[in-house]
Amino acid sequence: MRDADILPLYKRAGWERFLLGLESTDTATLDLIRKGATTTTDREAIRLLRANGILSMATWVVGFEEERDRDYWRGLRQLLAYDPDQIQMLYVTPHRWTPYFRLAEERRVIQLDRRRWDYKHQVLATRHMPPWRVLLWFKLIEVILQARPKALARIYLNRDPRLRHAMRWYTRMGRRVWPHEILAWLRDPLTRTGPTVAAFWGRGQEREEAMAVRAAARSHPAGREAA
Repeated sequence: MRDADILPLYKRAGWERFLLGLESTDTATLDLIRKGATTTTDREAIRLLRANGILSMATWVVGFEEERDRDYWRGLRQLLAYDPDQIQMLYVTPHRWTPYFRLAEERRVIQLDRRRWDYKHQVLATRHMPPWRVLLWFKLIEVILQARPKALARIYLNRDPRLRHAMRWYTRMGRRVWPHEILAWLRDPLTRTGPTVAAFWGRGQEREEAMAVRAAARSHPAGREAA
């Protein structure tokens, strides 16, 4: 893992928490969305952070088209094996500037309010599961990960006062957001006959973004050499 040897310096500099984008606990899915990580390195990263007194916040993304109940069950078991200090659940969201947009162009949109395309709302239909069941797994995983005796002990009995404060603050925010997200889901109308991602958003912008970055790099050769 990169920077493993200097994690003690991060701690001395006041670093309290790292956000780890696990995205999926399935290696095939990590390859699909071009996530530059593996399940092995993710687990090792969490272990090293804890050994150096730094919190790990793991994000886990759900809502991929072919997911079934067994995928969520397997994911829950692997997240328990990872044992991160905190978990942040997100929905897969194919924004136009991301590589994943091209892969999701033909998927069906169920959320027509673009303000909800914020990674905290399901926006794409899944082939084998209705939205209510995706939400059920989403919330169940959150509760199981955060309500374990081991997790509660870290929140309330952590010897480092700064980490204890950070853990408690995140827990308080979660308690406030949790019921709000459920009520919002009940009030928020989802469509069964929405357009495809491509029809809803138009052409992807991945190539445009990549070309802009390359053009900027070519226009500043001196700065690049100096760096």
